[in-house]
Amino acid sequence: MIKPFIVTAPLLSSVFYTCRVNLMEHFTKNALLTELENRLRFESLLTEISARFVNLLAEEIDDVINDSLRRIAETIDLDRATLGEVTPDGKDGFVTHCYNKPCIPHNIVQSVMTEVPLVMKTLLAGETVIVCNVEDLEPADRENFLRWGTRADLIFPLIVGGHVRGGLAFSSSYARDWPDTLVRRLRLIADMFANVLARKRAEQVLKESEAKMRLAADAAQVGLWVWDIKADNIWATERARDIYGVSHNEPVTLQRFLETLVPDDSIRMQTILQRILLEGGELREEYQVRLPDGQIRWISAVGYCEQDETGQPQRMMGAGFDITERKLATDQLRQAMEEIRGLKDRLQQENVYLRHEAGEHQGLSRIVSRSALMQQALTLAEQVAPTQASVLITGETGTGKELLATAIHELSPRSERTMIRVNCAAIPTALIESELFGREKGAYTGAVARQLGRFELANGSTFFLDEIGELPLEMQAKLLRVLQEKEIERLGNPRPIKVDVRIIAATHRDLRQEVAAGRFREDLYYRLNVFPVHLPPLRERLDDLPHMIESFVREFAESMGKPIETISKASINALINYAWPGNIRELRNVIERAVILAQGPSLRIDLPAAKTAAAVPANDLGLASLADVERDHIVRVLEATRWRIRGSAGAALILDVKPTTLESRMARLGIARPILR
Repeated sequence: MIKPFIVTAPLLSSVFYTCRVNLMEHFTKNALLTELENRLRFESLLTEISARFVNLLAEEIDDVINDSLRRIAETIDLDRATLGEVTPDGKDGFVTHCYNKPCIPHNIVQSVMTEVPLVMKTLLAGETVIVCNVEDLEPADRENFLRWGTRADLIFPLIVGGHVRGGLAFSSSYARDWPDTLVRRLRLIADMFANVLARKRAEQVLKESEAKMRLAADAAQVGLWVWDIKADNIWATERARDIYGVSHNEPVTLQRFLETLVPDDSIRMQTILQRILLEGGELREEYQVRLPDGQIRWISAVGYCEQDETGQPQRMMGAGFDITERKLATDQLRQAMEEIRGLKDRLQQENVYLRHEAGEHQGLSRIVSRSALMQQALTLAEQVAPTQASVLITGETGTGKELLATAIHELSPRSERTMIRVNCAAIPTALIESELFGREKGAYTGAVARQLGRFELANGSTFFLDEIGELPLEMQAKLLRVLQEKEIERLGNPRPIKVDVRIIAATHRDLRQEVAAGRFREDLYYRLNVFPVHLPPLRERLDDLPHMIESFVREFAESMGKPIETISKASINALINYAWPGNIRELRNVIERAVILAQGPSLRIDLPAAKTAAAVPANDLGLASLADVERDHIVRVLEATRWRIRGSAGAALILDVKPTTLESRMARLGIARPILR
């Protein structure tokens, strides 16, 4: 028999209490499990979203932000997730990214943050906006939220570098609470988006800066490059690759860059780069690049080296630009300036030279002759003058070789330019080269200024080399090279200078005998002896003597202002019967002396021998002593050479003695040059 279960009041109370405790424990455990599950799901979502933003390209950021807003809203059951940015001036804001549930209006995308003053003020203060029920807000703010279909909102400021750059909002279409746990989790999302937004803005600024820099570089025709030193990789713009002749898809290393340079610059740049990597500093160099088609271009490069935190070189960046046109223009300008300076120097020296020539050769532009021998020489000169052939004029001292050279020049196509003259016997051996070829300043001790040589002065004209037989052998070789190559080199400057010169040479020596004796180069002799012209001595052309006497007397009488009307017949006969060892030069000197001594309209001319003989006392037999004869002969020779002792036309050479020996004998015999008063 079953006993009945009697429930008493205390027992019933105990049962109810036990059930309530069990139920509470059950619901608490479920809540904790749900909370833990939500937390794990949210943290997993946060981790996944964070991973998606790692190494993300700038153009992909917007799509990932929109997708992330959708997933966050779906995960925590929100109606809308919105991201907005504050304008640079901080006075307004606008929505840039938004997710809405299908049933929620999208009009918030066109709105601006100034429509909700409370939100704008709170965000700019860097504080979080928490709205559980919009009914609690001021009417103006409440109406705007309701217009967007929002009754609860949670908005976080996006702070970058201490400045508010935007806001992240999570909205609900119904009133709701925002637990602290949820607020903390969503703040993590906000911080992550703030970093993403900062990265996006930085990349945008960088892209804009790069675009501007590329635009400026392209406009200036500048090629930009960056050398990653550790990876040995050079990034270069298309313009830089064009400048260096490297294809657009070709990898560029330091070695590849050095290969684009000409060999000398490649070695030099390698040394410079090594120095910069060790010591630091800027790169400012100019070098030449050889393009694939063989063209050489000048490049100017500037750059600097960056170091890492340990002080080691990390990268070098810079720019290169083509300066070939500038270099060519500079070189052309330099050449033009050098040419102008050369022409200026040449003009100045030609003026000095012309003044000298005017004093030395005045009145020598006309040749007086009726002699058949002389007419034959003049005919040859007239035939060779229009050509460019070299002329070698031979004849005794004083026969007028220089005068004939002047006549040839005046009849040539080069007559508009001044004929340049140089006496090879009158220039010291040590100065012959600088006199002929010129010198640069500092070429040797005492060369205090730049000087053009006679060959440069004679460029485009005629160069008369008198007494060519006196030229040293060393200079003969250099003269031969000039005649062959048509170019010279100044002392102190190895750069060759092209010259166009017609050579007329003269000598009183027999150059064939000089060649045989080894004193004159045979090859130079044949170079000069293209067209030989021989001038006869005065004793072989006495028919010209009366006309010469008349011409010289008229010349000197006019210059001295003396009215010479007649010449004594005895003087004419004496002049005709004289041997004239000094030829025309001696005749000119004798007449000049006679005009100086003339006292009236009748000119009496005394020969040097007659004047000297009258002063020589005879002994008892009527004969002169050996000393008197020696003195008489020396005086005659000195007067014929115009008292010149040294040189090829000097008295010492004619007397076949050393100049010092002649001077000693002159002192012993009491011979002194007369002083004209």
